[in-house]
Amino acid sequence: MAQVDKASYRNRGGVIQRLVTAYKRFRYFAAAGENLVVKRTAEFRLVGHAVLEVGDNVTIQDQSFFQLTMPEPKVFIGNNTVIGRRNIITAKNRISIGNDVLIGSDVQIIDHGHGMRRDTPIRLQKAEIGTVEIGNDVWIGAGAKILMNVKIGNGAVIGANAVVISDIPEYAIAVGSPARVVKYRE
Repeated sequence: MAQVDKASYRNRGGVIQRLVTAYKRFRYFAAAGENLVVKRTAEFRLVGHAVLEVGDNVTIQDQSFFQLTMPEPKVFIGNNTVIGRRNIITAKNRISIGNDVLIGSDVQIIDHGHGMRRDTPIRLQKAEIGTVEIGNDVWIGAGAKILMNVKIGNGAVIGANAVVISDIPEYAIAVGSPARVVKYRE
């Protein structure tokens, strides 16, 4: 009897997960491939004209937060990519994440920053807006921060808690704050 109850419980959880994904897919995504999984506590704040597109076999883990805000936000996520728990992805312009990308928990990806001129309080300055491009087969470790105007090449590895403020070449392993290349994948 206990085995039947466990199986029934698992099946019910699967049905709920499919319903959650179907609702969020319809509500927030401009386009989504097959086998999308969006966990229940993933959160989305999108302006009306925002574009959020994902490929096949994408998973967005619990408590991830997507904020696509003015002026022209677009986020593109490739096939077989996992957005880890508690990720924050904030776009005012364009963030592109390739295929086969693994993003650990607590990662932030941001395509903009604050103005920092001395003659005006920071809170009154307009945002500086850029882009972020993450290639294919990239692994981003837990707690990393990917800031605006950065390109991460195919096959790169970004270490846990790294702060990426400049481009990372293909197959490089980058660690630290600011992130620096320490070696290359063999």
